[in-house]
Amino acid sequence: MDSKEYRKELGFSNKTTLQTYFKAKDIKQPNWPKIALCNDRLREIFTKLNNVVSDDIKLKNIEEFCKKIDFAFSIMKENGIIEKLNNQGREPDDVYYNWMRGYLVCEYFMPAIAKILGIKEKSIRHIGNDDLTNIKTFARSATADLEILVSAVKKIRLEIQAGYTGVNDIKQSKILEAKRIYDLEKTESYIVHFDLFNGLAAIINITNFYRIPESSYHKAFENTNVLTIKNEWFKWKLKENLNTFKDLEIKSV
Repeated sequence: MDSKEYRKELGFSNKTTLQTYFKAKDIKQPNWPKIALCNDRLREIFTKLNNVVSDDIKLKNIEEFCKKIDFAFSIMKENGIIEKLNNQGREPDDVYYNWMRGYLVCEYFMPAIAKILGIKEKSIRHIGNDDLTNIKTFARSATADLEILVSAVKKIRLEIQAGYTGVNDIKQSKILEAKRIYDLEKTESYIVHFDLFNGLAAIINITNFYRIPESSYHKAFENTNVLTIKNEWFKWKLKENLNTFKDLEIKSV
């Protein structure tokens, strides 16, 4: 009996699959105690953030806002989503924490974004592909998080991002998607990036950023092409009173 036949009788026709099996790398059991601590950390983060931002950003009832953590967690756990989370080989609890952190940033700053645009919050619509109940659609994609009706005849798309270490980038895939959407329906796309490490935010119209030369990009953690957000693009200071969207936005490179 040769090695190939031996592995086949074990139930594995693929070498890599058997290697993974022997190493138990295929077992992705979430670390539930760690996730509980992560949820506590998220409550701490947004409570601290709410204490230092300007009064016109500050939420009146941060305890009520933090209930979104338990609500989203319970839906994901009940539907078996957390166990299946995997991004570049990372552990499910790590992927969960990063997703939840981004989700909460979007939810927390939506009222402030509505004020900056001078619109009602109900004019903001979620259009991202994250479905808390379905792992098939719970995935990162180039699709923007929000679509906003700024007038009866005009809408824009916003991709909400956040940085937590002082490193702030835009994925090239987001820029290419912005071009595709504009070519398709003449809708402009913006990145709203919150640098929570430095207390700043940038509102960047990326609709025409496809013109940026390839040499301007560099490789990031997930081996994807990214563009560094320049320091001068951060016009929004989170401790200062809100300004208008027109005054804060970056229109071109």
